[in-house]
Amino acid sequence: MTATSEFLLADARAALRRRLDDPDRTELSRAFAAWLLREPPLKAELASLVTAAAVRKGAQQDFQTVATLGYGAEAGVIEGPQVDALKQGLRRLAGREPFVDGVPMPFCQDAVGILGVALGVKAAADGQITSEVVAWTARFLKASYDMERTEDWHRCLFAAADQQLGSPQNFSVPPSAAVADLRAALVARSVLNDEALAAEDSDQTLRLALTESQADLPIDRAVLRLAATEFVVRNAAPIPGGKSKSAAIAGSLSKRDASVHEVVGKDLFNSHTNAEIMRDVNVKKRLRAECQLASNDAIKRCLDRIRETKGYPLSREVTKKRAIQNQTTGKNGQRRLS
Repeated sequence: MTATSEFLLADARAALRRRLDDPDRTELSRAFAAWLLREPPLKAELASLVTAAAVRKGAQQDFQTVATLGYGAEAGVIEGPQVDALKQGLRRLAGREPFVDGVPMPFCQDAVGILGVALGVKAAADGQITSEVVAWTARFLKASYDMERTEDWHRCLFAAADQQLGSPQNFSVPPSAAVADLRAALVARSVLNDEALAAEDSDQTLRLALTESQADLPIDRAVLRLAATEFVVRNAAPIPGGKSKSAAIAGSLSKRDASVHEVVGKDLFNSHTNAEIMRDVNVKKRLRAECQLASNDAIKRCLDRIRETKGYPLSREVTKKRAIQNQTTGKNGQRRLS
């Protein structure tokens, strides 16, 4: 990255961070930012928001309040009676009617809130509550995801919420470059599976920060971009030629990618293409059983991420290198025969 690009990126990061001072942010928006960024001052703010939310009763225990408690639970700042308040709020929420006269309630489209609720369900680890909330969201969540006016960044959050609930809707994560930062931020926070992340998402996150106006983003969208950018910058890795290239979001391999790396091994990555690795029956069986990679596409994306992170040759580079070696061997053989 050039000095000019570094300066522009620093300016973009500062612009994104200024959005945290927006006086019109809601309590839920502040809880979402604190959960995403996990910075000490924000963690203290999240604890304060959770304390206030946990004492609300009856009608005051609304959707945003329960979602705030959910973010606090996932971040580990909820305890004792606050856990009881979360469970009570989830049960209350599951009894709410999502439609009035056929019109969906506002919370049906609140992607940030839905993710907070889903995180709360997972943290509560109560089978009955999980069943009730899954049944409740099944009444409206797919329609919210499929709605034409729903933006892809909202769909990313809906997909993450669905995964936290056990993937009953099996939503796909939008693959567009425009939401690369969403995928990066949510995979980094471990609420999307690793295979949602494309190999180039780290670099694309920086391009979005450099080329788009941060002031025009909705506040929660800006916070997601800030979180993704901070992860990528913090884990940037140098490459030859004096340039820089972002490494995997976690700085090294994620837990599952590390398991895949152990199953496949360095030698196979250096000498085999993805297709050849996947044709190895024993390897493929272990990837499915031990690493929970169910589809060929998921395995391929995972292998590509590992190649990107570890600097292993891509499949096409393996094929090209092998062709050159075969050509050289052939020429040497001809010379020996003559």
